[in-house]
Amino acid sequence: MRKSNIKNKGRQAMLWGCFSIVCLSLIIMLFSIYCMRKVNEESDVITKKILTRQIFSMEILTSLINQETGVRAYIITEKKSFLEPYYLGSKGMQGYYNFLDNLKYVGLNSNTTNRLNQQMKSIQTFYKEQISLVDNGNSYEAKLNLDKGKKLVDEFKVTNNIVLNEIELNINSSNEKIANTHTIHKYLLFFLGIILIVGNYIFISYIWNSMHEKIKKKNEKNKDLQKILTSQEEYIVNISHELKTPLNVILSAAQLLDVYCDSGLLDEKKNLTVIYIDSIKRNSYRLSKLINNIIDLSKIESGLFELTLSNNNIVKVVEDMVIAVTEFTKSKGLRLIFDTDIEEKIITCDPQKIDKIVLNLISNAIKFSKVGGEIFVNIKNEIEFIEISVKDNGIGIEKKYLNTIFDKYNQVDKSLSRKSEGAGVGLSLVKSIVELAGGSINVESELGVGSKFIVKLPSKKNLQENIKFNDAIRSGKENIQVEFSDVY
Repeated sequence: MRKSNIKNKGRQAMLWGCFSIVCLSLIIMLFSIYCMRKVNEESDVITKKILTRQIFSMEILTSLINQETGVRAYIITEKKSFLEPYYLGSKGMQGYYNFLDNLKYVGLNSNTTNRLNQQMKSIQTFYKEQISLVDNGNSYEAKLNLDKGKKLVDEFKVTNNIVLNEIELNINSSNEKIANTHTIHKYLLFFLGIILIVGNYIFISYIWNSMHEKIKKKNEKNKDLQKILTSQEEYIVNISHELKTPLNVILSAAQLLDVYCDSGLLDEKKNLTVIYIDSIKRNSYRLSKLINNIIDLSKIESGLFELTLSNNNIVKVVEDMVIAVTEFTKSKGLRLIFDTDIEEKIITCDPQKIDKIVLNLISNAIKFSKVGGEIFVNIKNEIEFIEISVKDNGIGIEKKYLNTIFDKYNQVDKSLSRKSEGAGVGLSLVKSIVELAGGSINVESELGVGSKFIVKLPSKKNLQENIKFNDAIRSGKENIQVEFSDVY
């Protein structure tokens, strides 16, 4: 479930990354289109409106000057041919009025355009009056106002220059807007580009790291699988050796006994027969221990292993087992010492499993202790737990093996010439039983000095009834023979 959540989160992150990059790219495209459109609009204002009106304004001014010249010449000479510029200019007057009306759309001052309009009408009215005077034979009166037309055109020219200046200002303002738009566009595109690059870098880095992490995890899994396969292969080799050795001994002893029976030498070879029978029993115990341990580990892994819990004096349970194996340790040239800081402590436990734990730890201490060595079994009463420790002054364990000493099928000494036999399941089984009981186990060791195994069990009494375990139920002797069957 956790792996699927991690995968879903990874996929969501990738989708969000792709979506963010696409959205950012779309924003850049839309902003670029907007800026281009804005620049085009400003350019259109300049080219289609402002510049056109500027040119038209100059044309009208030129036309007015030509009209004024033509009318002046007609007044002086009274020849109709001089009025052609006037009539040509008059035809364009309506376009000029439309031009004045449209100037408001380019942001010009309406007062200025209105004044231009009034001046243009005044000029046209004056020209008509002058022409009418000449046509009616009043040339003299028309000549008296001859300079007035030039004055009106000069006034129109001044006002028109004001309009041209305003148009020029509008052109400059539009150019400035275009320049600002270009600048904003450039820097904003640069900023968005950096964000896009950084986003792509982060996204690609995430994908790369994710892929690298997956590859790393796969490699670690492959290494773990390789270790497991190697351990299984070693276990098969070890278990084959452990099974074949007692079977070969049993088979050899059985064959010799068969020979003695056939040849009628049983009475004559009585002493040897007893030795062979003892050998068969000891190796049968070895097989029994190995098979029982493997079955118990399999039950624990499959969740079928159960503890038969009852309220017991843990001090007496451990002490009885120590007393039961004292003679055996003496026979190996070792001294077994038991000590406790409390005489009685009732806790909920499985006495048979406690026996198995203690026997296994003492057996382990015997295997790796030298003749004349000492084994210490201590019990300490703590507030929340009971501490059972088994300490020896044997060969010890190298530090590099301390982290793997409780691993399944692990053997610190893998050589076939090691002092004692064992498939490497004992300490793993002990740890599993202790943890199943809610406790913990650890080891302290120094090479050449000795080892100390510390078991901590909860010091709690959960059962309502005060059941005391019957010592008669415990087949201590047979348990000892089985657990110590691989100690020579």
